[in-house]
Amino acid sequence: MECQTQECCDHVDMVMFMAKKAKFELLKEKIKAKIDSEQGKNLDKIAELVIEAIQENKKEEDESEQKRTQLEEQLKDLFN
Repeated sequence: MECQTQECCDHVDMVMFMAKKAKFELLKEKIKAKIDSEQGKNLDKIAELVIEAIQENKKEEDESEQKRTQLEEQLKDLFN
C-alpha cells in the first residue's frame, strides 16, 4: 500500500521510529532489571563504597578550604 501524500508518509515514519525507540527503551529496562536481580546486592555495596569515598573527599576538600582561608587571614594580618 502506497502513501497518498507526503504527510501520511511522514506520520508513518514517525510512528515507526517511535515504536523502534520504545522497543529499545523496553529492552534497556529489562536488561537493567536482570542485572539488578543477579548483581543488585553487589552493586549496592559498590555504590555505598563510592558514596563513602565521595563524602570523605568532600570533607577533606572542605577542611582544606578552611585551612586555606585561615592561612589567608593570618597572612593578611601579618602584612598589615
